[in-house]
Amino acid sequence: MKRNIVRYTAGLLMITGLISVSSCKKILDLQPHNSTFTNAYFTNGTDANTAIAGAYALLRSVLLNNYSFHVYGDATTSEFSINSGFDDANYNISNGEFTGLNVGPGIWNWLNYYQLLQQINLIINKVPGIPINKFSNQDDKNQIIGEAYYLRAFTYFYMTRVWGDVPLKLQPDLDVSQAVNIPRTPAADVLKQCLADLKIAESNLVFGYADESQRAVRANKGSAFALEAHITAWTHDYAACEQATAQVINNGQYHLVTDTSQFSKIFIGKSVEGIFEINIDYQQSEGISLNNPYQSGYAPTIAYPFVAQKSNLEWPVSTLYVNTLFKDTTDLRYKKYFFQAQSTSGQTIKYSNITYADGSAKNDPRLSNNIIIFRLADIMLLRAEALNQLGRDGEALTLLNTIRSRAGIANYTGAGNALARTILEERLRELFYEGQSFYDLVRTKQIGNSSSSFISDYSHINDTRVNLGGNLWPIDPTMFKDDFVLKQTPYWQGKL
Repeated sequence: MKRNIVRYTAGLLMITGLISVSSCKKILDLQPHNSTFTNAYFTNGTDANTAIAGAYALLRSVLLNNYSFHVYGDATTSEFSINSGFDDANYNISNGEFTGLNVGPGIWNWLNYYQLLQQINLIINKVPGIPINKFSNQDDKNQIIGEAYYLRAFTYFYMTRVWGDVPLKLQPDLDVSQAVNIPRTPAADVLKQCLADLKIAESNLVFGYADESQRAVRANKGSAFALEAHITAWTHDYAACEQATAQVINNGQYHLVTDTSQFSKIFIGKSVEGIFEINIDYQQSEGISLNNPYQSGYAPTIAYPFVAQKSNLEWPVSTLYVNTLFKDTTDLRYKKYFFQAQSTSGQTIKYSNITYADGSAKNDPRLSNNIIIFRLADIMLLRAEALNQLGRDGEALTLLNTIRSRAGIANYTGAGNALARTILEERLRELFYEGQSFYDLVRTKQIGNSSSSFISDYSHINDTRVNLGGNLWPIDPTMFKDDFVLKQTPYWQGKL
């Protein structure tokens, strides 16, 4: 019986976004998607570059779908006092309710991830066989292969943090009629595969960018080591995390943005601090429209005066959360991240680079801020965490205080467990609303710990629930209709 995730993998026919009109026409003119189709398509470097562009476009679509990147990583940590009148679904999610009538398939369903993985697996399967003389040079071929392995590792790591065990598919379905159901693979095995993929990615990629316009929005060796650092931190292999973060910091050619007047440009994208980002650039026809609430252009943390004629603020910032973390309001990030944070309608303005497609009429706002996945400050603080866990507090303090110094707040001098907590709090400050907070709290087992006053008093997801797997999401019940080997996420069995 055909697998649900296969039924929705249209492979190259699903390429969108970054592909040119002529490329789309070329693809649509080819044969239906089967082994003959793929052999006919993957014949030269242009085809390979178009295919990897399609993979990035699909990743962009996945992370923007139902605003899931921030729903998974931020709405679940009480950063916001979500207004139930404007956004009932995410209000319930912020209360720890991952099920119910208002939380539907757009959040539960992983089928679009397997569309992306089908595309990536096609590249991994086909590009190595394209003769080198069909590429502009060997480096171009290696780059595409490395990016494909990186994207597969990233996608599976992302999925395991959301759902835990997921079906592990490493080959494309060249003939959908031959596709079979496969069960969920233990998350630990999926993560081992991610690390194996990253070794291949690292061997094929280089540091730096031959084309600066591709900075951060296409993966390089630094992106691969940053992802390795996050995976090894997630599995508490801090010795490996320390080594991976060292590669990024020492060899990656990244720099903190120290000019405070340029600080906000980090979140527009492609700064010297950026390691991996999802391109959302109006000047490159990649901006997202904000006129369709709850769709890809949903921007719930900003309203007037940052978005003209938008009065509803769906996600006001939580004053309690902000005041607990930002006790020093001279902190650069307090000034750059928030607008009227002490009001009941405080806005998070980190991503508020708005352009109007209709000019002065201002009826067609377009967001032009990249989704920041990894940046140097993140990796420096992750390294500080690893060093602290390895008993190297002096080195950890140097990194921590470099970040604090940029923010204009006092150096910290503690050690041991107190330093570990301070590093975590610094991550929560620095990376506020970057899709990291929930995973940081789960990884460090501080999401509802009684010693973590910044979250325990009002979090609806505590350590007891996390220990039972309640930080993971259920999967869409409709996916069980034609897939009898699929099992629900254990915590949610009998709860839907």
